[in-house]
Amino acid sequence: MKIKDKYLRILVYLIILFLIVNVTLFVLKIISAILFWVIIIAAAFFAFKLLPKMRK
Repeated sequence: MKIKDKYLRILVYLIILFLIVNVTLFVLKIISAILFWVIIIAAAFFAFKLLPKMRK
């Protein structure tokens, strides 16, 4: 496994953890629905647009 792959894997795990925290905060009504969806959309954008470019 290359060092770049290690960093990408850590980055993906951090994004997943961030999304779990996002859902938890939304369920506890600490953040609004708009902020919840903005974070979900930002994570999706990262996963589908930026992550493939970082792999190259």
